[in-house]
Amino acid sequence: MSTATTPPPDADRKGTADLTDKYLPDPVDKVCDRQLQVVTPNLFRDFGGKLRFSGQASTVRCYENNPLVRKALEEPGRGRVLVVDGGASLRCALLGDMLADNGVKNGWSGIIVNGCIRDSADIAKMPLGVKALGTHPLKSSKRDPGQRDVPVSFGGVTVAPGDWVYADGDGILVSKEELTL
Repeated sequence: MSTATTPPPDADRKGTADLTDKYLPDPVDKVCDRQLQVVTPNLFRDFGGKLRFSGQASTVRCYENNPLVRKALEEPGRGRVLVVDGGASLRCALLGDMLADNGVKNGWSGIIVNGCIRDSADIAKMPLGVKALGTHPLKSSKRDPGQRDVPVSFGGVTVAPGDWVYADGDGILVSKEELTL
């Protein structure tokens, strides 16, 4: 498990457009790509009440089941972002209002789900960043726990535990180091 630090109070003011301007000035310069990864645009929709969020990543890999998502969100978030690779399944939800509420109560900055969520109207009222591929009313199974704190890949990027994640309405960025403006 990574040792995450609590982000500074202005951490969520770091917009993805400003960060890419600074850290990826020439989009075709592959040297910059090693420092900053950009998730494929328009894959994820915003569902949380907090549209801009950032923090160090904690990861879960699971497919149509969410026991490790629940376990992670029951732990202190310390301003981290939970990145859930659900294999891009659109057949059930990996996050609902009760788990999202755990995230709020335990200090998580945001949750990114490569899959679906449910209870989207309630999640939209929460002070939590939530991005997902879409919604589905069906809850997930509880049979296979999945894996925790492993590198996950989707949308053209790989997120490792402890990486820094920056998300807003313009996109999602991943960096090995904390970025400053």
